[in-house]
Amino acid sequence: MRTGANAEMLGDLNARLLLGAVRRRMVASRPELASELGLSLQAVTRIVAGLCRDGLLQSCGKKTLGVGQPTQFFQLVPDAVFSIGIQLQRTQLQLVQTDFCGNILRRQCSPLSDWSPQQVQAALTQQTRLLLTQLSAFQQERLCGIGLAMPWFAGNSQFAAHLFPQLDAIALQQLQQAWQGIDLAANLQQELQIPVYPENDGSAAAAAELWLGKPAAADFLYLYLDQLPAGGLVLNGQLWRGRHGNAAHVAVLPAGKGQLLLQQPDANTISTGLQAAIALLDIPLVIIDSSTGRDLSPLLADIRQLLAQWPALGMLVPQLQQGSLGSDAMQLGAAMLPLYQAYAADRTVL
Repeated sequence: MRTGANAEMLGDLNARLLLGAVRRRMVASRPELASELGLSLQAVTRIVAGLCRDGLLQSCGKKTLGVGQPTQFFQLVPDAVFSIGIQLQRTQLQLVQTDFCGNILRRQCSPLSDWSPQQVQAALTQQTRLLLTQLSAFQQERLCGIGLAMPWFAGNSQFAAHLFPQLDAIALQQLQQAWQGIDLAANLQQELQIPVYPENDGSAAAAAELWLGKPAAADFLYLYLDQLPAGGLVLNGQLWRGRHGNAAHVAVLPAGKGQLLLQQPDANTISTGLQAAIALLDIPLVIIDSSTGRDLSPLLADIRQLLAQWPALGMLVPQLQQGSLGSDAMQLGAAMLPLYQAYAADRTVL
């Protein structure tokens, strides 16, 4: 524990941990929370009372469990906080409004015919303003911010060439130069005077899986099959962004014979890419999801067959799990960014 941590900081962390536990369980009793978090029942009772006063938790009734008095259960208050999430893809904008529980209340989609930063910024501002006009006064008052999930290297010419094959080499170079120094999130925040939290789109989707999904372990590598493969990394139950916010940039994992994962994300290339990643990270779980929302069981089965060869290389085989959010992962991940900033347990404060 870092020197200087005080009781107020520890109390805030415990409150965030408790909110996370209730979010995972959906409903929870004080004894359950005390057992999971390793806190005394007295401490949990005090934290729960404070969160109820703040309007973040509410009682959802009592149940009789065995002998004795009925046990009171608690859940998050859905309309305690609202958030807007924006998924910026190279061909479209997708926006959602969510409540504190991650329920999607509104959706909005707008195609992008031009990937120039000027056109993207204009569309981003216009579509966000349009969504904001649909919020009630109550929702606007409780809006905690806007999350923006986007490709971290927006002007990357190799990625653009993959999606815009009609552009020649000169046009791709000009596009990459045009994106240099562009900060969409800062510009949007200045325009709307609302906090905007940008994140690598793969990391945002991983955060959504961490908060709203059912990961089988606290450490996992996340792979999302979208227009281009994207990824995120969670260590010890915390989103790991990396020094430059670009951790788990799985699209460029080596996939054999000079090939990158982004060029053909099938069972063979994914298995080869994961071999390099797991050799370095040694984590027990890989979660794979897809923007198509299709059943990934056949793909996972094929990958498992290939992973069965790993023990001969002295490597432990990770568990494979299909993600639980599908086509909503990046939008929900974006919407979770303001909530993650304000309410997620971040042990780095200690």
